[in-house]
Amino acid sequence: MERIADLRAAEQPPEAGSVLTAYEEIVAGIIASVKDGVAQLPGYDDDLSDLPRNQRRLVTRKFVELTMNAVDASSELLGVDQLEITQCRDTLQYSEAVRALIAHLNGVTRRLELISRSREARVGRSALRIYHIAKRLASDDPNNTHIAVHVQNLKAEMQRSRLKRRAKAASQATATAEDVLSTSMG
Repeated sequence: MERIADLRAAEQPPEAGSVLTAYEEIVAGIIASVKDGVAQLPGYDDDLSDLPRNQRRLVTRKFVELTMNAVDASSELLGVDQLEITQCRDTLQYSEAVRALIAHLNGVTRRLELISRSREARVGRSALRIYHIAKRLASDDPNNTHIAVHVQNLKAEMQRSRLKRRAKAASQATATAEDVLSTSMG
């Protein structure tokens, strides 16, 4: 068993260094490009710390457009000087353009998440096949201590991940049950 413990210590993954992988370099370039791009938008670099997190629109876009039309059509409303038409139009144009960017970035996010999950699932299936083969090799030949170490590490990780999934499922079930109870009592 001491030999297995020594081998296990030697098999620890290397510490993460400062060397970037090819993918990290690509992503760093994309992030820099996005930062440079959004920095061109007026107000992007402004301090927004004093704004409430859940700030909502008070009225619809249509309401603002109708109000602008009313001010344009009425010298009395124009004289009140409570709505700057140029600023309103600029804000509506800004919001429309940014909305398209947000939709695009959300689509990119969804696609990248799907690609990542798909790739992880593929290598996960391969890793499970290797785990099962390694278990058979370790049980067939007791002298395969180097494989037995890997099997023990893999088994421990499988157990940890199962415990995490069970705990997460239990907490979600509890939260769902509490929601049902609070809804039925209210």
